[in-house]
Amino acid sequence: MSNRKLLITIGLVAVVMSFVATQARSGRKASTLTALDYAEIEQLNTHYAHAFDTCADKGNEFADLFSPDGVYVFGDGHKAEGHESLAALAGGPDCAPPKGPLNIQHIFVNTMIEPSPEGAIGKSYFLEVIIGENGKTGQIRLGAKVYDVYIKTPAGWRFKSRSYVSPPHVDRIPASELSHHAG
Repeated sequence: MSNRKLLITIGLVAVVMSFVATQARSGRKASTLTALDYAEIEQLNTHYAHAFDTCADKGNEFADLFSPDGVYVFGDGHKAEGHESLAALAGGPDCAPPKGPLNIQHIFVNTMIEPSPEGAIGKSYFLEVIIGENGKTGQIRLGAKVYDVYIKTPAGWRFKSRSYVSPPHVDRIPASELSHHAG
């Protein structure tokens, strides 16, 4: 091998080793999501609304959608953490049955899911609605942006956190989101 080829080979090896060392030091692997991962996360989001709106299994079905250390962050920043608190959020042991066949309140739209070092992150728009029944007018009670962190557990994908941002608490929008809107 000529000296020139040897130097080029050594240089390329050094660049590759430097890149590998930098990636190892960062401790963050770029995760990828399969089509099945995306579908399962979409189902998790859909299950959330149904479990919450129906108070399924006295809120336990809702709480089971979160990891054991999962947290729900309200628009004002206070939190519900742990299975019991999450189940109570969805109605808990004293939950009354849904009031009617159209007990639809939680509507999530435009969900975007991206891979992250922890698993995946998501963001969506949320509308809390009351469907008009028996001649009563329906209404939209709340609009918010929702930010999720999803992790894959032995039981499947779960929420590690779900955070709502709604007026007047728009100061809680993640900085990464604000950079998309900078002029």
